[in-house]
Amino acid sequence: DQSSLLLAGWINQKHKKITNQMFIKFSLFSYLLHCNVLYAFQLGVFPKTPPSMNGVLSSADENHDIAQLRSMKFCNLDKSQQPQLLCDFLMEIGAYSTSITDSHQGTENEVPIFLEPDENIWSTAAIVCGDHAVGTNVWDKCDVSAHFANSADLKQIAGLVEDTLGIHLDYKVDEVPDRDWVIHVQQSWKPILVQGIVLRFPWHTDDDVRQIIGQSKEAGIAELRLEGGIAFGTGEHPTTQLCMYWIQNVLQNNPVSKLMDYGSGSGVLGLSACAISGDLDAIGVDIDVDAVRIANANAKINDLRMTSYLPPLEETEDSESKSILMKGHQKGQNQILPEELNAPIYDAIVANILAAPLVTLSKTIAGLVKHNGFLGLSGILSQQADEIVTAYSTYFDDVKVDKELDGWVLVTGIRNENLVD
Repeated sequence: DQSSLLLAGWINQKHKKITNQMFIKFSLFSYLLHCNVLYAFQLGVFPKTPPSMNGVLSSADENHDIAQLRSMKFCNLDKSQQPQLLCDFLMEIGAYSTSITDSHQGTENEVPIFLEPDENIWSTAAIVCGDHAVGTNVWDKCDVSAHFANSADLKQIAGLVEDTLGIHLDYKVDEVPDRDWVIHVQQSWKPILVQGIVLRFPWHTDDDVRQIIGQSKEAGIAELRLEGGIAFGTGEHPTTQLCMYWIQNVLQNNPVSKLMDYGSGSGVLGLSACAISGDLDAIGVDIDVDAVRIANANAKINDLRMTSYLPPLEETEDSESKSILMKGHQKGQNQILPEELNAPIYDAIVANILAAPLVTLSKTIAGLVKHNGFLGLSGILSQQADEIVTAYSTYFDDVKVDKELDGWVLVTGIRNENLVD
C-alpha cells in the first residue's frame, strides 16, 4: 500500500538502498505499516512526500485515460535476483497485479517446475506445493509482469526498482486494451457438447445452443444449464469428459437408480447423469460449502433430482482438506451428508478429484457402493494410474484404466464382497 511505499521511499533517501531483508519485512508487515504510518506522519518521523516517490503514483493528466492499464514486463531476471521479491515490491508501489513466467517458455530450454506429485513424492506433496506457493521454486530465468494504471510514471517505477533493490533490469511496456474483459471472455466461451449433453452458462443464448447442436450428428441431445460461480466443473477438462463418457456408458447398459458424485464441484457429473436418466437420483459430496450451494442451485435451475452435501468430518484425513471442511461445517450445519445416505446404497459412484486424495479416500468410496456397483475415477495422470489401481483393487474387481485422454485416465471397477474395515 502507499504507506509502505512512503516509508520505503523515505528510508531510500536516507540510506540510498533498502536491503532485501529489510524489504521482506516491509511486505510481511505492510498491514502494520498501514495502521501506523499516519501516526508517524503526525509525529514528524518522515516527510509526507519523499522525493523518490514524486510522480510514481501521479494523478491522470490530459493524455491519460485513468481506466486504461499498461503492462510493464521486466525481462530475463536471474533466479538469484529474487523475482518474487520484485513482485512484492511492485505490488507495494501500486501495481494492480503481478506474475512470474518462464523466460524460456516455448523454447528448448523450457523446464517445467509445477508438476503433479507422483507415487514417489505423494508423502511430501504438501511441502512441494508449499514451496511453489511462496515462490521459492522459480525458473532459472524469469519474466516479471505488472499491470499499472495508465497514469503511473513507469520510468520512475523502473528507477525506484533499481535504486531500492540494487538491480538494473531491462523492461518493456505494452498497452492493455480497454475492454470489458468479462464480456470478452464470455463471447469466446461457447456452449460445450459432451457425450450427448450441451452444457450452457447464463450468457449463452438459445441461438448459441442451436448452433452447437446443429454442428453435431448426435440425436436426442440433452441440455444442462450451469451457474459455475467459484465451483469447479465446466465440462471442458479431459477428466470431466472421461467421467461423462463413463456415466453415459454405465447408464445405457445397466440399471442405475442412485448415483453418487464424490467431489461434485458444480454438480456437472451428477446432473449429467440425471439428465441422461430421468429415473435416477444423484447425491453430491464436496468439502467446499460454496460448491455445495452452487451444485444445489444448478439442480434447482435444471429441475433435476440431485442434492449435494458436505461429507462427515471424519472422512477427511489430510489437514488442509479438514480445515476447509471444518469451516464448511460451521457455515452449513444443515448441509452435512445424512447418515442414511452415508452408506453402501449407491449403484454407481463417480469421483473426479486428484490422484493423492483418491488414494486416501479409497475406503470411504468403497464403503458407499453396493455389491456389484460401478466405480468411475478420474483426475488421474497416466503415470499415476498404477497407484490408483492398487489402492482400489482390494474392494473392487477388474480395476483398470478404461480410457485415456490428453495424458489423463479413467479408472473403472466393479464392487466386490470385501468389507471395509
